[in-house]
This record gives sequence, C-alpha cells and structure tokens, in this order.
Amino acid sequence: MFGFVKPDQGMLLGRDYAFYKATYCGICRQMKAHTGALSPIFLTYDSVFLALVRMVFEDKKNIGARRGRCLAHPLKKRAMLLPNKATEYTAKVFALLSYYKMKDDLADEGALTRIGLAPARPLLAHARKKAAEYAELESVIADRLEEITRLEKEKCASVDTCAHPFGELLGALFCHGLSGEDAIVTRELGYRLGKFIYAADAAKDYEEDRKKGRFNPYVLSYEGKELTKENKETIRTALILECTRMEAAVNLLDFRGSYTLEALIRNIIYNGLLNQIDFLSDAPAASDPFDAQI
Repeated sequence: MFGFVKPDQGMLLGRDYAFYKATYCGICRQMKAHTGALSPIFLTYDSVFLALVRMVFEDKKNIGARRGRCLAHPLKKRAMLLPNKATEYTAKVFALLSYYKMKDDLADEGALTRIGLAPARPLLAHARKKAAEYAELESVIADRLEEITRLEKEKCASVDTCAHPFGELLGALFCHGLSGEDAIVTRELGYRLGKFIYAADAAKDYEEDRKKGRFNPYVLSYEGKELTKENKETIRTALILECTRMEAAVNLLDFRGSYTLEALIRNIIYNGLLNQIDFLSDAPAASDPFDAQI
C-alpha cells in the first residue's frame, strides 16, 4: 500500500523540492540512529508526507539542515534535515508500519514471495523493538491490518468498508501525541489519506487481480468484468473526493508562516496524489520527473 504519496516535482519551486529531499534524508538518518543501521532499506518517500505534517507543529527554530554524505550517496554531499521530533517520530512509526506490512505480505503472498521476504524479517523485527515506546500505536497498526485481512477473507465487496481500517490506522499515526483541534484535523487528514491509498491501490491492481483471481473489492463490485470508461470515472471521482476532504483538513492547519511546508503538503494533495490515478483517465499520463531524478 505504499508508493502513492509523492509530490509533483514540476509544480514545485527548487527550494521546496530541496527541502523535500532533505526531509527524506533526515528521516533516513533518524532510522539509522533509532531503529537500526540497516532499517532505512525499507524506507519509502511516502514517509515524508507524515514528517511534513508533523513539522507543522514543531518550533521552526528546531528545523535546520546540513550537508553530508551517506553510504547511499558517498561521492556527493546532500542536504539533510538535522534531528527533530517530527523526523524521529516518523522514523520510528514507519519502522513499525513496515514490520506489519511485511507480516501482511508474508501471510498473503505465495511461497516465492515469502522466501524473498525472509531476509527482511530479522531486520524489521529489530527495528520494531527499537520503536517499542510506541506500543499503543503498534497495537492500532496490528489491529487495523488484522481487520483488513478479515474483511478480505470474507470477500467484502465494499471498497469503502475495506479502506476504513487503513484510514483509521493512518489517522492514528498522524494525530498521535497531539491534542484538541490539532489532533482532530490531523486524524481526519490521515484517515482520508489512508482510504485514498487503499482504494487507489485496489484500482491499480484491478486487471492483475481479476486475471489471477485474487481478492479485490472492485473486482467483486464489478463482477470481474473489464472496467468501462464509466467505471473508471466513478472510481476516479471517489478518489478525488477523498483528496477534497484532505484539502478541507489542510485548510484548518495553522502553518505558522511556513510557506515551504504548506507548499509541499498542498502539492502532494492537489497534484501528486492525482498524478497517481492518471491510469483511470483516458488522458495520456504525464512523465514523472520525480521518479527519474530522486
């Protein structure tokens, strides 16, 4: 369920895109420091959005960057955020999420996939132990993913019902430790994002799942038939509606004058997520310079 939360690089100012990359590097450094030296191999750019939202509530004086080298890019120094609460939090909870996603994949996939994932188990188990301070969140992650598994085993044909637990999961991650209106707004933002990711992932896998007879709520809803133009537009409209609800939540955030955070968060919602569902449109998909240049 990862790989959907990216910005549209072409719509970003250079300084904002540089901050985005520095945030990713900052999370990577925090994972090495807190969840194990090898844990960053499971890191994806989806994690950056969580860190950006959490940084909205940070004292901006605590958000700085420096240039440095790492094993992945040893020849050229790269900008990376200095440690802050948002990137540390993201590093730890993303390690937990990766661990339980691996468990979910091990349960759902075939023997070859399980063999391929086997080397990752001790690494992610170690990372999970390092993030033990978030036992409450770990319980939420395990419970919601278990609920998704139950719904899938029951052949639930409602995409909204299947997406709900993943929405609750991300909602809990986004709002943990916050209070009052901040908690309400970030929970709603995470909830809508989680529903979008689940539904978009199911739509993207429709043809493959249909042909291989794998569970997919859309396949059940459309009785395994090839999606028509109208079917695709219905799915796309529902996904855009989730983005609209995310926008409503973002409009309630107080960015406290941080134009870069606001620009990145809005870009991901308004442009990045919509780019990820271009396959539901008859219009030709635009090239993605983000994938080419990261």
